[in-house]
Order: sequence, then structure tokens, then C-alpha cells
Amino acid sequence: MRYKKGIILAAGKGTRLSPSTKIISKPFLPVFDKPMIYYALSTLMNAGVKKVLFITREEDLVSFKKLFGNGTQLGMRFFYAIQKKPVGIPDAMIVGSRFIGKDPFILALADNIFVGKTFKKTLSSIQKLKSGAAVVSVKTNNPTKSAVIETNRNGIIKSITEKPNKPKSKDTIPGLYFYDKNSVQYSKELKPSDRGELEIVDVHKNYLNNGELKVFPLKNDVKWYDTGDAEEMLTASNFISKYQSQKKRLIGSIELLALENKWISKKQFSTLIQNIPNSQYKETLKKKLK
Repeated sequence: MRYKKGIILAAGKGTRLSPSTKIISKPFLPVFDKPMIYYALSTLMNAGVKKVLFITREEDLVSFKKLFGNGTQLGMRFFYAIQKKPVGIPDAMIVGSRFIGKDPFILALADNIFVGKTFKKTLSSIQKLKSGAAVVSVKTNNPTKSAVIETNRNGIIKSITEKPNKPKSKDTIPGLYFYDKNSVQYSKELKPSDRGELEIVDVHKNYLNNGELKVFPLKNDVKWYDTGDAEEMLTASNFISKYQSQKKRLIGSIELLALENKWISKKQFSTLIQNIPNSQYKETLKKKLK
């Protein structure tokens, strides 16, 4: 397994979700029956990552530590760092450079959610990479909202364009990236774009220009949600509610994943459930003990 570390960037102001985010940090807002941040953490857990760095705003640090602690309750190890200014996604590599060290890692955005049976298989395939970096791609009907990736018939990347007016494909790059230590140096060398931020697409292009970037298309059964606005949050919540009801399976449950990954025992799982206040989520978890 190549990627043993993960970073979750959760330092955005969430202005598109205002006024809710005036009093609650965006990652703590509910997407159906659990906090948004649970889904990003579950993505890393599905990839087998046990060592996670949360990058937050200073005012949210206490809340993150209260929710997650040091991670031992899940058989994991959690670390925390503060992003002082929202200057772009690549800043996560700079802020987390000490945590990264010389190791490959996965960078997940706190508001990106993936739901689908084959998603874990794709993560397993990426874990087999020996070098370089990787991104996943997903087909969307509105590719102008994200970076668009163009590939040839062999799946080799030809170009990456950030929010193009005339996209060359419907394949977009969601907020889940797989890097090596070189990403830190690439990020430090970046200059702010016209909007005053460091752009993640420029990190991708550095890898691409060096022939070190691979793309893993997500299968059609995998749904991707960027829950940065109210409409997408509602759509994601409704889908997850229906999916869990039909499949009889929780999505984004960090407690259940810790048990399934055998990172905690059934007794530890039971203790976790006891510490959850009475709720639909707790009742669903309790059924796993039977």
C-alpha cells in the first residue's frame, strides 16, 4: 500500500452556504445523517489510510479536536494544523509539509463526497501505483465548474484546463488527489493566479509535464457531490438517504468503517456507539452489533 497518510483540507469559510456558516463551520454541517467531514474522512479510510492531518481555520480547531480527538478511538492517528489564510488548495501541501515529510499522501477536500460500490476498488487500484501522482475523473453535465481533463484513446492525459468556457470533454477532476513529496516543492514555486490564489491545476500540470500524472476514471455507479452550496448539499442528502435505505448500508460512517477495516474490536465499536447521543444514526449503528 503506497498511500498511508492523508490530508483533509477543511479551512474554507463556506460563504456559499451563508448564513449557516456564520455560526457553524462548513465541514460540520449535516449531509443527511452525519457531518459533511465524515464523508471525506471515510474516503481516506476506504483507501486504507490511518494517519490523517486535518487542516482547519484557527477558530474551528477546538471543535475538530472535540469531534475527533487523537483518532485512537477509531484505530487511527489524527493531527491538526491551521491554515491562516484561504490562499488556495496547494497551500495545504505547504501547511502540511512537516506531516508529509518524504511520504506519498492523499489530499481530500472536506466538501467532496463519493458514493458507489466500485469506488473502493478504484482506490485500491491507485494504491498500487509505484511513483508519480494521480487524480480521479468523473463525467459531469456541467464541466465548466471544475478542471476538465482530456485523454486519448489509451487513457493518457493530453490536457487539463481549469473551468474552461469550451470544455474538450465532460471528464472533470473532483477534490481527491494522490501525490508524492514533490507536490510540496511544486506548491511552493507557484505564483497566485488572477484571482489571488494558488491553483491546484498548476500542481497537476507540473506532474503532467514531467510525465508523472495518471488518471483513474470513476465507474458509472459512483456519484460525486461537491457540497459547497445548498443545492448540492440537498441533492447529496436526498441521494444518500435513498441509497442507505435501498442498500441497507451506511455511507460515510467512520465508526462502521473502523470496525470493517478491523482497526477496532466489536467491543470498542460498541463503546463508540454508547457515546453517541440518541439518534437515527445511533440506532442504525446498533443494528450492526446484532
